[in-house]
Amino acid sequence: MAQTFHLMEQAERSRRLARDSTDREMSERLPGLADEYAARAKAEQEAETDGHPAAPLGGVDGQRPA
Repeated sequence: MAQTFHLMEQAERSRRLARDSTDREMSERLPGLADEYAARAKAEQEAETDGHPAAPLGGVDGQRPA
């Protein structure tokens, strides 16, 4: 539960930074990171109810897409 909460906080933080950033590249990339955090939080939450471990952030291989 704590991990899910932390991931959701990171997602919100990434969205807020994207919205407030004056750097175009950062404001374009941070929403994707926020989506990854939110997806990981959802997977963690589902894993808690199913009893299965969630995949690492960035997918099974741990690599985020470029």
